[in-house]
Amino acid sequence: DVTASSVVFCSQEKESLPEAKWPSPVHSEGDALLVGIISTFLHVHPFGASIEYICSYLQRLDTKINPGEVEALLSRLPCTFRQELTGVGASLEKRWNFCGFQGIKTT
Repeated sequence: DVTASSVVFCSQEKESLPEAKWPSPVHSEGDALLVGIISTFLHVHPFGASIEYICSYLQRLDTKINPGEVEALLSRLPCTFRQELTGVGASLEKRWNFCGFQGIKTT
């Protein structure tokens, strides 16, 4: 299973490096708040959601939300969020999924 392998790899990599050499992908309390809100949003969307859908929800809470910054945040957290392609041809769509619980499963 590719997903399980990459999650285990993320966990093993964190454990093998000293904490000082592992920069945090979450740069501020605002980022941490977004991670929590997006995690909750995606948890109730088990088939994922596009960045546009995620940001339209977030913009109801804060009109200053920038889709590029949100996508960059999700990309920095590969053990928490995963982007998948769905559909074929012209209907190809990128969807973000929450995968944080996979990182805490025992293998």
